[in-house]
Amino acid sequence: MSDDDTTATSSKRRPFLKAGAGAVAVSLAGCTGDEGGEGTETEPQGTEEITESTPEEVGEGDVPEGGSFRFGMSNPPEGVNPMATSSSYSWTVLSEIMGYGTALDPVTFDVHPSAYTDWTVENVDSGEPDVYFNIREGITWSDGEEFTVDDVLFTYNFIMEANPGRYASTIAPVETVEEADNDWDVHLKLANPVGTYDSQQLQLPLLPEHRWSDVSPENFTEYQPQENTYEVDGQEYLGPVGLGPGRLTRYEPDTSVEIEYRDDYTLNDLEWYQEHENLRAGGPFLDNVRFNIYGSSDALQQAFISEDAIDALYGSVLPANIPDVEEKEGARIVTGSDTGYAHYSFEMRTTPFDDTIFRQAVGLVYDHIYWIDQLNRGTVQRGAFTMPPGYTAVRPETEIDAEINEHPASKAFDFLEDQPGVPDYAAIKDFLRGGVPITGEAAEGDNQVIPGRDYPGSMTGVTTDDMEARHEYTWGSVESDILADEPGVEEEIRVNGETITEINGQPLQILMYPPQDSPLGTQMLEDWVSKLKALGIPVERNVMTFNTMLTEVYTNVNFGAFPMSWTNLSPFAAPSLEALFHSSQAHSPDEIGETDANNAMGYGTEGLPGADDLIDEALQTMDTEERNSVARQVVEKIYLDAPSQINSHEIPQWPVNEADFEGYVSGIPSPGDSYVSVQFSQIHQAE
Repeated sequence: MSDDDTTATSSKRRPFLKAGAGAVAVSLAGCTGDEGGEGTETEPQGTEEITESTPEEVGEGDVPEGGSFRFGMSNPPEGVNPMATSSSYSWTVLSEIMGYGTALDPVTFDVHPSAYTDWTVENVDSGEPDVYFNIREGITWSDGEEFTVDDVLFTYNFIMEANPGRYASTIAPVETVEEADNDWDVHLKLANPVGTYDSQQLQLPLLPEHRWSDVSPENFTEYQPQENTYEVDGQEYLGPVGLGPGRLTRYEPDTSVEIEYRDDYTLNDLEWYQEHENLRAGGPFLDNVRFNIYGSSDALQQAFISEDAIDALYGSVLPANIPDVEEKEGARIVTGSDTGYAHYSFEMRTTPFDDTIFRQAVGLVYDHIYWIDQLNRGTVQRGAFTMPPGYTAVRPETEIDAEINEHPASKAFDFLEDQPGVPDYAAIKDFLRGGVPITGEAAEGDNQVIPGRDYPGSMTGVTTDDMEARHEYTWGSVESDILADEPGVEEEIRVNGETITEINGQPLQILMYPPQDSPLGTQMLEDWVSKLKALGIPVERNVMTFNTMLTEVYTNVNFGAFPMSWTNLSPFAAPSLEALFHSSQAHSPDEIGETDANNAMGYGTEGLPGADDLIDEALQTMDTEERNSVARQVVEKIYLDAPSQINSHEIPQWPVNEADFEGYVSGIPSPGDSYVSVQFSQIHQAE
C-alpha cells in the first residue's frame, strides 16, 4: 500500500494515514491519493483464493554480488532531510542511508542490536525509568568518519530541541540524554515508563554531528542534505550521511534517484542476522538501486507489465492487473501481510452513532463477502480487529490460542445474511429492538443476542461500556424524503420515537471519494447504502476529494461515517492504539474546526465508550508479555465498542522480476513498500 506519510496533512496528525482504497482507505505512515489496491472499473470477476504467504528459509552458500536493480515509484520523494520529511517515498530512499540504534525483525518483530550493542532499563517502579545502552565500536558513517558517543548525544539533543513532528511523540518522554557515569556508554532518562522504548526511543535515526552541527534546530526544515557533497575514495556522493548501507549518487526526484551500496557495511552481518532462518546475512548484495519516478499509478503498473522498464514497483499490483503479471514471462508475485486496516469510522457524538448497539447493527448489513471476493478478487481479507492478522502477538485470538480470524468471537458483526447477498433484516431489527448489544459476555442457552448467531464471549475477558442500548428503536411509516424516493422501502427507523432526520436535521452523512478516484469503493458504498436504506435508515452520500475529506474529518468533524485506511501500525500495538483511539487524540468541543486530531470519532471522550485506562496501561507496561496481553484487551474492546468498522486487511501482491533477480522475502508485512528495505538487503542476481 502506498503511504505518503504526512505530506498533505499536519505532522502531528496521522503518522499512518493513507488515501482511499475502495470504500475505504488512508495511513499513519503516510497519506497519498493512490488507489491502494483497487482495480479498474470493470465487472467483478472471481479469482482463485489468495492467501498470505510465510517467509521461506534462506538457502546456504554464497550468492552472486553486483547488479543494478530498477525500482519504480508513482510519486517523487519529497526531500531527503530525515528530520523534515514524512513522505514514504522519501523514506524508501532514506531507509537505505540512515541507521538506527536497534533493528526490528520483519518476521518475528523482535528488537535486535544494530548501532547499539545492548541496553537495559532500571528504576521502572520509580515512574521515571533509566535506560542505559552501549554503542557499537568500529562502524563508520557513509562518509568514512567514525561513529562515536558524541554523535548519539548530539542526535537526541538536536531532536529534542528541534522537535520535528515525525518524532515529537517519540522524544516527548525523554527528559535527558547524557554520557553514562557507570559502565554503560549512554544514559537516557525517561519521564515515565514506556513499554516499547527499545523500538521507539532507541530507534531514532542517528545523525552525524560533523554534518549536522551547523544546522539550526529552529530552521532544520530548510536544510537540503543533497546539496552537501562528500568524497570517498575519490568518488563524489550527495548527502545525507548516515550509518546505513547506501550512498546517494543521483537525486533528480521528478525522474530518478540512485543509491549505491558501500562495501564496508557490517550491520547486516551481526550474530542475530547470521542465525536468522529467513534472512541472509552480509547484504546488500546489489551494486545499486535506481528509483524511477512515473508520476501515476497506471504508468507505474505498465512500466512493469508492458515495458520491462523496472524490476519491481512500490506497493502492490492492481487486482485487475494480476493476470497480466501471472502471464508475464520471468515475473512473479510476492505476497505478504498488511500493516493496517481499511475501515469506516463513525462520529460518535451524533445520534444514533452514539449508541454501541446501533454501530454494531450497521456492520451487520455490510456485505464483506461482496467486498472481498468479488470487488477485490481476494486480494484483501476479512477485517475485525484494528491489528492486522500478521500481528499475532497483539491479536485477541492469541489470548486463548485460537486460530487467527476464525474464532466466533471475531465474527460477531459479520454480514448477517438471510440469503446470499441479502441481509436478514428481520433479525437485525429484532437485535435493535431487543436493546442488548454484543457486550463481550457470553450468551447463555437460547439467549442469542443476534438471532441465529452464537456469541461465546470475548476472548480476553473485556466488555463494552454500553451494556444496554442508549436509545429505543422502533419502525414506522416512511417520513424522510431520501427514503420515500427509494424503491421498496416501506418502514423507517425511529430513535426514541423520532426519525433520524428529525433528530439531526438531515439524514446520516456517509462520506465517499469521487467515483473515478475509487471505483471499487463506490460500488461497495452503493451496495451498503442501499442495504441501510432497506433497513429504514436514512443515509446520504457526500462526495469529496481525499484532501477535502481529511479536513472535514480530522479538523471539522463534519461527517456521520467516513472511509479510510491506516497502515504502518506498530506491531507492538500500544503506540498506534494511543495515536488512533485514546481520548487525548480527540477534539475537545472548542477544538473542532481549529485543530487536527486522529481520533475524529470522539472515542473515549466524555459520556462515550473508550479504552483510555487499558491503553495507558499498555503504554507503560515494560514486560513484553504483560504488555501484549493488555494490548489484546484494548483491541477486542475497540471491536466491541465499534467506533470503527474494520472492513478488510490487504494481502499485498508485489510484482517482481525473478528472471534476473532472486532473494525476495515473502510473508513479511508490506513487502513492496513499508518493508522494502528488507528486500533491498536480500535481493541478488539470479544464479
